[in-house]
Amino acid sequence: MNTVNMKRIEATQSASRRSGIIPCFLNTVYALASRGIAVFAVIVLVATTVSHAQVGPQGGGASFFVGSNQRGEGGSPLSIRGFPNERVEVFFYYNSPEDGIPGPEQSDHLQGFSMVFCYDCRLSCVEESFRIPPEAITSVVSADFVEFQCDNDPADGDGCEMLLAMLVETMPPFRGDTLPPTTQPLMVGSVQFEVDSRVRCGDELPIEFCDGVNVRGRVPLQNIYSAANQSLSAQTVDSQVFINAATLFQRGDCNSDNRVNISDPISVVMATILVEEFDFVPACEDACDGNDDGVLDIGDAVYLLQWLFRGGPIPPAPGPFIFGRDPTEDALDCVIPCE
Repeated sequence: MNTVNMKRIEATQSASRRSGIIPCFLNTVYALASRGIAVFAVIVLVATTVSHAQVGPQGGGASFFVGSNQRGEGGSPLSIRGFPNERVEVFFYYNSPEDGIPGPEQSDHLQGFSMVFCYDCRLSCVEESFRIPPEAITSVVSADFVEFQCDNDPADGDGCEMLLAMLVETMPPFRGDTLPPTTQPLMVGSVQFEVDSRVRCGDELPIEFCDGVNVRGRVPLQNIYSAANQSLSAQTVDSQVFINAATLFQRGDCNSDNRVNISDPISVVMATILVEEFDFVPACEDACDGNDDGVLDIGDAVYLLQWLFRGGPIPPAPGPFIFGRDPTEDALDCVIPCE
């Protein structure tokens, strides 16, 4: 092989290294590094929950809130109000007042956080209902990493628990995005709970921030936030689901004996066409309104008889088997206190 051909081969190999092998290698390295940074960021946030995080700057720093979507004085969320055997939506918030400290390390800008809760096991967290509401700051400043978990099992030794963790940036391009400073609590997410049918009116079912629980994992978690590449302990404001003192009844239970049977259509007749003979006044007209048409008449007795003995449709909500509220606005009254 002559000298000219050897030079051509060397030139071709050099070009291949420049245009193919080296760029491919660099792209692979970049991809691995990016993934490594993302995993490292998540590990740092979770791992610091095991150790003691620092307190926010000058005793201040960020606060976490839980409550309803209604606000009270100062913008803090109010308690959630609910009813037995119904769902309620619970909202999560943070605030981080501007600290006025100059410099590149902005401790009032949140890079991420982990919120950990313990809640009354008469509440059942519906994990798949977790969402980012359109009014939430996280619908504007989206987080690369979001993890939400519920543990409704009270028999696992640590009660009922819930976790919400977010990191704003875990993947390139890294622009330095953060959750902004704010005096007013800003919403970051929400989830629904089912309220047990056995709760009583006036019950308060707490939802509290708690440290050291593991939810469904193995690592004890804390309520912390990341700012200026540090893990800081957040102040927390608990809440509760307050069970409203609304009237609860069983549809069809006209004589208020807590069951629906043959005696109830008879009670409807006594309360409508035979009211003068028997002087029967039902304690809950809504319960006697078997077909839920807002009118108490003989049609309700017929409806109940059809359901009891001829395979007719079941009485409308709340139905004949559980206590609940009347979903229909009407003029009928009910004086039975909720239990």
